[in-house]
Amino acid sequence: MRNEKKGGNNENEKSYIEQFFVGLLEGDGTITVDFLSRFKKRVRIIIALKNLETNKFMLNLIKKYVGGKVVIERNNRYVTWYATSRRDIAKVIAILTIYPLLSTRKQCQLNFAKNFINYNYDISKEEFIKLRNEKYKNQETMLNFYDKNFVIPVYFPAWLSGFIEAEGQFKQVKIVNNSIKSSQFVIGQNYEKYLLKAILTFFNKDSNKISFTITHAKHGKWKKISSSAGNPEAYGFGIKEKVIYYKIHISGLNVRKLLASHFYNYPLLGDKNTKYQEWVNKH
Repeated sequence: MRNEKKGGNNENEKSYIEQFFVGLLEGDGTITVDFLSRFKKRVRIIIALKNLETNKFMLNLIKKYVGGKVVIERNNRYVTWYATSRRDIAKVIAILTIYPLLSTRKQCQLNFAKNFINYNYDISKEEFIKLRNEKYKNQETMLNFYDKNFVIPVYFPAWLSGFIEAEGQFKQVKIVNNSIKSSQFVIGQNYEKYLLKAILTFFNKDSNKISFTITHAKHGKWKKISSSAGNPEAYGFGIKEKVIYYKIHISGLNVRKLLASHFYNYPLLGDKNTKYQEWVNKH
């Protein structure tokens, strides 16, 4: 897709929006299940963003090709895309079958939700809450598997643009006279180190380090430990006791050229495109 967000081949645009949507959902979305009664549960898939015209444009594109509805809420501060009807949920599940979720967190959310999509079985509220509280119980095993076995899928380029729309940052580091010392593309994620490794591989930056911050509970309090190198597992806390936030920084003229080429073919569609253009124009 060559910057077809405002036109071009309709089928190509549909395919691109679907793949982009999966990446955006990974970063800015959530998949939830509400308990309404013993026999009735409500599955909701939600993406909530700052209420800006660019974000409304993007979510309306998703509405056009994926389904769902777009509403302005929370005192006009947010524009939110929802899939709640059986029809819309089925369309999203079909898309996620073709372009599977890549993050363990969203996979866990989806696996829990699938229990309640096609049928409503008799389950008490207490049983439901127990299942909901256990929906991430396999996440550590999944993380360990993907850390050794993750394979970049063919839809990764479009997925990545959606993920960058949600999680990417474009920064400039300046020196005393306000001139630019370096321009950095920054992206991070809790736990999902393998996704950041895949991004570095995609941009031919495998040698770049992945920094991390650990927040862990001790005696009821949270404490942060940061490092730009080393192994966070050396700190010896289980996944339930810590949050590891991984981050990558890549910079330089070569990176700006790589990003320009990537976004030409796989464009950002919301407010992050505005942020990217501002970043580029400062050069």
